[in-house]
Amino acid sequence: MYKRCKGSPENLSLRLVLISVCAVAFLLLGLPARAQRQALETRIAAPPNAHAVGQMPTTQKLNLALTLSLRDEGQLQLLIQQLYDPASPQYRHFLTVQQFTDQFGPTATDYDKVIAFATKYGLTVTNTSPNRLVLDVSGTVAQIEQAFQVHLLVYQHPASLKSRRYHAPDAEPSVDVGVPMQGVNGLNDFEPPHPIGFHQTSLKQIARGTQSSSLARGNQTGSGPFGFFLGSDMRAAYYGGTALTGMGQAIGLFEFGPYNLSDVQAYFNFVSQPLNVPIVNVLLDGVSGICGAGCDDGEEVIDIQQAVSMAPGLSAVIVYEGNNDTDMFNQMAVDNVAKQLSCSFGFLPPDPQSDEPIFQEFAAQGQNLFVASGDGGAYFGDPVACANFSNLNGCVFYPADDPFITAAGGTNLTTNGPGGSWQSETGWIGSGGGFSTNGLAIPSYQVPVINGANQGSSTLRNIPDVAAEANTDNLFCANGGCFIGVGGTSLSAPRWAGFLALANEQSNGPAIGFLNPTIYYIGQGPNYTSYFHDITSGNNFNGGSPNLFSDVAGYDLVTGWGSPNGQGLLNALGPAFTGPNFGLTASVSTLHVTQGGTGSSTIDVNAANGFTGTVDLKAEALGLPTGLTATLSSSAVAAGGNSVLTISTTSATPGGNFLVAVTGASAGLSHTAYVTVALPGFTITAPSNVFVNQGSTASATITINDVNGFNGSVKLSAAGLPKGVSATFNSPHTATTSTLTFAASSAATTGFASVTITGTSGSITQTATITVAVSAATATTGTGLPVDLSAAFNVNGIYTDGTTYKNGGLDGGGFSYSANALTPSRVLTGIQFQFGPTNQPNAIGGTGQAVSLPAGHFPRLVLLATGVQGNQTGQTVSVNYSDGTSTQFIENFSDWFTPQNFPGEIDAVVMPYRNFADGSQDQRPFSLYAYVFRLNAKKSVQSITLPNNPDVLLLAATLLSD
Repeated sequence: MYKRCKGSPENLSLRLVLISVCAVAFLLLGLPARAQRQALETRIAAPPNAHAVGQMPTTQKLNLALTLSLRDEGQLQLLIQQLYDPASPQYRHFLTVQQFTDQFGPTATDYDKVIAFATKYGLTVTNTSPNRLVLDVSGTVAQIEQAFQVHLLVYQHPASLKSRRYHAPDAEPSVDVGVPMQGVNGLNDFEPPHPIGFHQTSLKQIARGTQSSSLARGNQTGSGPFGFFLGSDMRAAYYGGTALTGMGQAIGLFEFGPYNLSDVQAYFNFVSQPLNVPIVNVLLDGVSGICGAGCDDGEEVIDIQQAVSMAPGLSAVIVYEGNNDTDMFNQMAVDNVAKQLSCSFGFLPPDPQSDEPIFQEFAAQGQNLFVASGDGGAYFGDPVACANFSNLNGCVFYPADDPFITAAGGTNLTTNGPGGSWQSETGWIGSGGGFSTNGLAIPSYQVPVINGANQGSSTLRNIPDVAAEANTDNLFCANGGCFIGVGGTSLSAPRWAGFLALANEQSNGPAIGFLNPTIYYIGQGPNYTSYFHDITSGNNFNGGSPNLFSDVAGYDLVTGWGSPNGQGLLNALGPAFTGPNFGLTASVSTLHVTQGGTGSSTIDVNAANGFTGTVDLKAEALGLPTGLTATLSSSAVAAGGNSVLTISTTSATPGGNFLVAVTGASAGLSHTAYVTVALPGFTITAPSNVFVNQGSTASATITINDVNGFNGSVKLSAAGLPKGVSATFNSPHTATTSTLTFAASSAATTGFASVTITGTSGSITQTATITVAVSAATATTGTGLPVDLSAAFNVNGIYTDGTTYKNGGLDGGGFSYSANALTPSRVLTGIQFQFGPTNQPNAIGGTGQAVSLPAGHFPRLVLLATGVQGNQTGQTVSVNYSDGTSTQFIENFSDWFTPQNFPGEIDAVVMPYRNFADGSQDQRPFSLYAYVFRLNAKKSVQSITLPNNPDVLLLAATLLSD
């Protein structure tokens, strides 16, 4: 997973006293009487031990998702049991969204009460939901505090030193009596959704056709370079056939960040495999979907790559992007197009009040959500410490431990050669497993399998449920390059989603739905090992849990029931359906329409096996493209009948290919026909990154790609330029290409900026994003006195390209700065810096040592430094004077790959790659940062004492005079 190191609290006791006094006054004078309120049973208030450091600005706006209670939840629980009981007449007779809403959703009257409550306090309704479980609102902090009778305070994150703060209410929210709400999502951002199962070690970029024996491992049996696994290897190992491809199925992916489609395309180009699956984005909560400066799309694109690789004939991958987990899960439910869903993100505090009703709707509608179980090994956290955030070590990040999801753990797979069948498998040491630290009770389906051998909990939810290959021996493409050395349960979850799509395709009847009741039932049967690879070797021990847990026969808390055993599990989950059935076909599968025009396709309902029922039809334009609507001439069609799908567009509808899903449902059966709407337009291709130095220029080629017969001229413009940088097109109007030149002044703002390239032709507008990285000039003269640091150099951190070396490089892991990219000297906004000699000691790793400075009176000292192995926060730097006094500074140093823009930190030099010990290069941007320290110019400086931390590296220093 991506790991971030964070910072340490300040002492603000006096300020907090004032805040507390003001808070009490506000409560007494500004809020209604609490006697007329009802408290919500949420877990989003800051814990009693939280360290408040201030109040949120009262005018700041927040977006919230208000959630309502299910109606007749007891009956819903009973129905879900019946839906998954093969002996029940209700077996797999899943509900439509409308049926679920009618039977178990909040009533329209209750929904109106919540809307009235929100508007009463000045909140703006931004979105309503067809199932009436969620109401999206926005408002100022002041309005929200009034509405829920809380104070929104800013707290110091307990695990992050000074670099991270979060907001939360000081008490659980309450609402007016009679308002049927049960939760509020968006009031607490302690740990917002982040990847919990994306693990990388010694990540190295590679190019097609390259070979390097130093990267090979003896136990790697994949089809990729050096034996690393491709997604297609997982299909061969876990399925092993060719007939099933996922045709007619869609996979929904929960993604809390944007991605670049070019990275997905790059993967399939790299591995020489076709990409024929439509990828559709559903953008929620106002997100743009643009992956610009500082965007890391590793999690998002690997989910897509793995899902498509397991099921290369999918009808669609639907990528749900947003910034509120409840909104995203709920949209998956109300769309009800994808029956297999995947999430590799987790968050705290847990919010089952908001999310679990949606997970129950998944189960009732025949949808299954796979969630990565995490990459930290055994969960050993103290539930009390996890709940009050005092110690997050070993804590489960929700929703991995919710009883209505399928948690996917990790294994270490060996195949019978590249593209070969399954040979053996052991538990992966990083596989997240254990029992719920969020207090979620054990579900009934799990009770019979807990025993002394697997050491599970008899009272709490145990995870994982299943597992798949997750060792760091996989290849993926992201962030403009292709890399080896990636793994994690982030790969397991979408792989399982792809496998379930194969099972649903084979069944071609009622959806398989929520997997857990079925797999726990067959796991206890005599043919268990025909369905799963039972993994009996391995463990997920870690420092906090040195002897729990181990793989054992049957269910365990490392790999659950194991990995899929090909056709055996497919037949157990989804045998070909032989009962009365129907199918949907479209007379025209691709409609060519011009902007403002219409098109139509006849949807036929084809009966099979004596089907005589009526099919309810619903048409939905996936991703909701502007101006495109899909309507049906009839929403209820008898067997053998049809309905005409009409597509209408406006002049504002963008060009491109859009997918319309027509879903038919009858007596628990559900099938979907997909129609592609093709409109003329264009796309813009631009490089992902452009690197330019102060006082210099850099160019990029902008290419116009016609789509569906477009032949117009496109007007180009650029926006979002950093201060001091201009952009000029040599052909501002073009139908082919234009050269864009960036010119940076000598004082241009350094660091990353997302520059949006906009192309307009008539009513059609398309954009592309270039990350422009501005660095210090490569000149040799400037102001200031460069400090000779050579006597203190203790790390070989700068190497010329192509050089091989055996020491650990800058980071101890074999990586170093490129001398060719860094150059011997830099001038940052007029300040000169000089670097040490290449291929020998040229950097200083902190050991708490004092480094001599030239004697003199200087008002400022500027360091060029970086953190490695994660952000290094709360570090003490001391400047020592000749009179024996010193000045201490607390500084946060970003990791060289992940600029955090800490206060006072300047991204001084951005290099397009770094070097590795075998002479190869990691073609991703890496940074060197500037830090300015204000000195007492009345005193003569003597030395600087560095942090006692070898992961803080100093490369250059300059003293400035007035």
